[in-house]
Amino acid sequence: MRQPETSTSGLRRRAATFWSLVGAGCLAAGMFALPQAGSLTATASPQTTLTKDQLDFFEDRIRPILASNCYGCHSAAKGNPRSGLELDWKGGWEKGGALGPAITPGDPEKSLLIKAVRYGGTIDMPPSGKLSDTQINDLVRWVRMGAPDPRTTRGGGDAPPSYGGIGKNHWAFQPVTRPAAPGVNNTAWLNNDIDRFVLAKLEAAGMTGSERADKRTLIRRAYFDLIGLPPTPAQVSAFLADNSPNAFEKVVDELLASPRYGERWGRHWLDVARYSDTKGQFDRRRESSVYPYAWTYRDYVIKAF
Repeated sequence: MRQPETSTSGLRRRAATFWSLVGAGCLAAGMFALPQAGSLTATASPQTTLTKDQLDFFEDRIRPILASNCYGCHSAAKGNPRSGLELDWKGGWEKGGALGPAITPGDPEKSLLIKAVRYGGTIDMPPSGKLSDTQINDLVRWVRMGAPDPRTTRGGGDAPPSYGGIGKNHWAFQPVTRPAAPGVNNTAWLNNDIDRFVLAKLEAAGMTGSERADKRTLIRRAYFDLIGLPPTPAQVSAFLADNSPNAFEKVVDELLASPRYGERWGRHWLDVARYSDTKGQFDRRRESSVYPYAWTYRDYVIKAF
């Protein structure tokens, strides 16, 4: 969420505490023939910067199809992908197997991937069952637009997360450091050094930062994020009329002090703790199905947040 810069440190401290609480509460058959001799390169072929529409289409429509139906067998992160075909990065489908590249950008009819997902040929993929017509049409559309793919680095960008390291190497056990802020191209987008880390990752993926949100959008984002409810028209009007430097900070303070904030974010903690008011069933011949004092823990969690 893009927000106006504030001159106080209180908001930053509250934001750090907020995300710490949220983090703590939430912790709880091959497609083609064997590849030709030679190893894959570490990076895919160069490509022009992808447009927002191309990126959105890939992330919303294509990556979920590949992740759910292909990565299980054809992923560089697996270490030994079936038939040597890697579909979790651009260089993998460019290299393909012994039959050549899996995709011919711009030409679905010549793309082996499209022939396979359509079934009825020499290769039918995925082996677990044919994709839906919508999924197949999305893949065809993607290939026809040139197969835009931001996954230019080999090695498991979609591998299961390690959750911050193992044992003593976990990030929570490392001493606090102040890493050098990375350099970026679009310095006009920055408000502070935190923005540099965000923008550096975006630019590395060929993406740009979002446009600054207007005040009406900003207050709605804050309300939905923190309490899960929209602001009233009166609250929106008051924020729009407040031109003070700490106008947004005051909105955040009010939301963090609201019981609705504790109810929205406390429920994640309660879910991990398997909180329940009842035992799930009721039998009059036996004991009551209600935990009589469970609500005291629920209220404690809400108040703690």
